[in-house]
Amino acid sequence: MRGLIKGFFILFSLVLITAALIKYNQPSLERPIEKYPDINYSEEIGGKLQNANFTQKIIVALRAAGYYPDSTIGYLIESPNNQVMTIRLHNLDQFDKSTESEIQNIVNIIAKNNNLQLFIVDVRPIDI
Repeated sequence: MRGLIKGFFILFSLVLITAALIKYNQPSLERPIEKYPDINYSEEIGGKLQNANFTQKIIVALRAAGYYPDSTIGYLIESPNNQVMTIRLHNLDQFDKSTESEIQNIVNIIAKNNNLQLFIVDVRPIDI
């Protein structure tokens, strides 16, 4: 009987140690958060945006498509894969996914024509 209890104790200890090793030795699947954005890239893309007159091209193209954007566009650029553009529109009767999709396509075409990475477009309707 003593040997049986000793065997269960050893088996339980091995299972417990194995479970602990598996838990603490697994690689993390979490994506590391960039605490410090790539400042060099931000400065570089800022220069490219100014040299290409990118903001003005976006505003002109949106007006030609029948939209009424503010005279400014907001940019949040951390890396080539994380570029956000905020566009505020006036006099927008209907705002839905097709409107947002059309504006995203306009921005993508202009970005490609100017050899820029694509932007995530955040459209915000506003009323004055």
